[in-house]
Amino acid sequence: MATVADALIQAGVGRGARLVVAVSGGADSMVLLHALVRLMPRLGVRLHVAHVHHGLRGRSADRDATLVSTEAGRYGVPVSVERLAAESRRRGTSVQVWARDARYARLEAVRKRNRAAWILTAHTQNDQAETLLLNLLRGTGLRGLAGIPPVRERILRPLLTVPRAEIEAYATAHGVAFREDPSNRSLAYRRNRIRHQLLPLLAREYNPRIVETLAALASQVREDEAFLAAQVRALAAEAVQKCTPGVRVDAGLAGAAPPPLARRLFQEAFRRAGAERLGLTRRHLAALAQLVSHGGRVPLPGGLAAWASAKYVWLGRATSEGGAGASRGRPARPRSFAELALRPGRWVRWEPGRCLVRVRRAAGEAVRLHPKDHCHEVLSPDLLTERLSLRAWRPGDRFQPLGLAGQKKLQDFFVDTRIPRAERGRVPLLMAGQRIAWVVGHRIADAFRWTGEGAACVAEVRFLEEQHGVSAGSDAAFGD
Repeated sequence: MATVADALIQAGVGRGARLVVAVSGGADSMVLLHALVRLMPRLGVRLHVAHVHHGLRGRSADRDATLVSTEAGRYGVPVSVERLAAESRRRGTSVQVWARDARYARLEAVRKRNRAAWILTAHTQNDQAETLLLNLLRGTGLRGLAGIPPVRERILRPLLTVPRAEIEAYATAHGVAFREDPSNRSLAYRRNRIRHQLLPLLAREYNPRIVETLAALASQVREDEAFLAAQVRALAAEAVQKCTPGVRVDAGLAGAAPPPLARRLFQEAFRRAGAERLGLTRRHLAALAQLVSHGGRVPLPGGLAAWASAKYVWLGRATSEGGAGASRGRPARPRSFAELALRPGRWVRWEPGRCLVRVRRAAGEAVRLHPKDHCHEVLSPDLLTERLSLRAWRPGDRFQPLGLAGQKKLQDFFVDTRIPRAERGRVPLLMAGQRIAWVVGHRIADAFRWTGEGAACVAEVRFLEEQHGVSAGSDAAFGD
């Protein structure tokens, strides 16, 4: 079958490659195996058949395994029959979800055991159309409309552009033996109702080429989705960082991004926060967008939550943002950390906030070219005449934020800038003697503002997660 050969060549499958072929015993996978056996001399590949026995259909499943083993032996191809224990299914997990996840886990184990390059499955164009309709009926975005990818990680689907009618014709023409799974005829499953009722209705009443049309739509959407994914990767490299207490998203960059990119940016942040196998609904994504402009807190799937601070939207464990006590409105006590002396020109590590802070003298061009953001502040050189240190906030702390007429309680400043309770003890304060000179990463004190003339003092903070492997304890790593 030329389509199979083309798919392998396009995926970069070279001569000598080992391939694990997932064979259930049905027509699709038995045809795939037959076609691959015929292509072996031409392509120079080595095959290993993997059959997963789910332990769900008794003797019928046993006969499937026997057929696969017999045919693989007749072709001279080694075979592994992987048996699952149905009682291992976690309570509350649907049989179909459990079977799919367990099947792919076993196929991956067979691939690693045989040092194979790929796992080949026999999904067809009809499977693609069914999946697209299934996702559409559940409610989906572009990612769901992209359907089944032809290649995902180490999984290759060489029959994805082939309609099931062509598979059946091939089986008849070449005398390929296969078995019918009785559960595929049961209308208890939504996919089967789509296969046996909805798609025939659409083909009969609306579009005789509906399967091909839907598969073409999925292919086009995948191209669009791939472009958007590349845009999101570039944006996430700048906007998303993993740090204590979870993952933070730059609120300014997220707010300025077009909605399609912003939604995907939050999906990526959610994944990095530990939700590899979960997704966010439209309702979640809309609530996250509101966090950027209005602040607040949003519960997320998987025991995660999102909350806003002055500059970031944070995603992490639900207990990280003040815990249950905070959700009932009880004030959190500031954590007590030792005060650290700070010598001008040297980086000091503030472990609670996983960051480095430095203060140094600067003048002339160095001041004018200095970045203008909350991680780099230019202050009065008088700061260097004071004893400098870092410490956490304490009840009763006050300072005069730059631009304000009078002093403000630091606790009120935290509230106004939407810094979560659980985060306040991690924010270092740059102290000049007994006075707060800089709430690091947020605001300097008006008393230490630079007048714009002459020498200045530059204060900087760098978060350790942003160092990309550079030793945070090395002063030499952060030279001027």
